[in-house]
Amino acid sequence: MTPGVGIWRCAKCRTGFFPQRLLCARCHHDVFAPDRVYEAVVEEVSVIRHMLGQSDWQPRRIAGVRTSDGQRITVGLTDESEPGTLIALFEDGSAPFGKAKK
Repeated sequence: MTPGVGIWRCAKCRTGFFPQRLLCARCHHDVFAPDRVYEAVVEEVSVIRHMLGQSDWQPRRIAGVRTSDGQRITVGLTDESEPGTLIALFEDGSAPFGKAKK
């Protein structure tokens, strides 16, 4: 587990993006630097109940979250967090996850 989720920040205006873009939506600059965000607020929660081609699939919770930097991203939830919960972000491999901050 790696703390935080990788984002890309415009080198000119410092606006953060996830996923990476070719041009900054704010200033149209084309150079980005990697950065990380460490917390977010859950906005909505869904459950993936079936996955095509998987025989031993277990339901998984995912959430649409807004990071402390303003990005909206989808993460896997590792606990029972609900909308409005402040969560800590982390990566497992290259996948973004979150769990309630203690």
